[in-house]
Amino acid sequence: MTMDTIHWKEGGLGGTIYRTQGAKALAYILEPEPVTDKVASVAEELSLTLVSISGMDWNRDLSPWKAEKVFKGEEDFSGGADDFMEKLENKVFPAIEEMAGPLPDHRMMAGISLSGLFALYMGTRSSAFSAIASISGSLWFDGFTDFVKVNGLHPAVKRVYLSLGDREKKTGNPRMARVESATLEMESILKEKDVETVFQMNRGNHFVYGAERLEEALRYLMTGRVWKGPHSL
Repeated sequence: MTMDTIHWKEGGLGGTIYRTQGAKALAYILEPEPVTDKVASVAEELSLTLVSISGMDWNRDLSPWKAEKVFKGEEDFSGGADDFMEKLENKVFPAIEEMAGPLPDHRMMAGISLSGLFALYMGTRSSAFSAIASISGSLWFDGFTDFVKVNGLHPAVKRVYLSLGDREKKTGNPRMARVESATLEMESILKEKDVETVFQMNRGNHFVYGAERLEEALRYLMTGRVWKGPHSL
């Protein structure tokens, strides 16, 4: 098995395809999760092609509906996730998959922070993915757990990985301080809806051990088994 890389641009977005020959699945990684040499090696080991996606407007493209900003100096969340999802499915994915080669049996998506929120939101609206990872996902986002409780995920989504750092709830922002309780609630909601779901706690805050957390997520999505690194609790 060998891996090669292809840089791509489409519709104002861009990234890299880490193409594994004979891959069994393809995983879209919504930046800023780092696709390090180690992560690429793990993908090859798992017979997985990775595609990094960057260039989106985070507060617009990744927010499911309008909401107030969380930090001074930022823009409010403008709720552009539906438009971004349509762009991915109709333009970006077809262009990438033409370059990536034969489409594997399974598509997956992994995101961190707001892109982790978006990955789950897309999972409620689209049949594109069989597995989703929300790494330190912004599940505190106003009304999101209630939305998933009512709507559920698309039946195509069979497996979900959730992870969080143990210090992420320790913030002075009352909305973001809900992140741990919201993530645990999401785990419960998905399990009640018979979606294979695991929650993994890690040491540290929001963007700590990013590559390692991504590796853990990919291993679970591909195998259904939890892999723990030295930073895991």
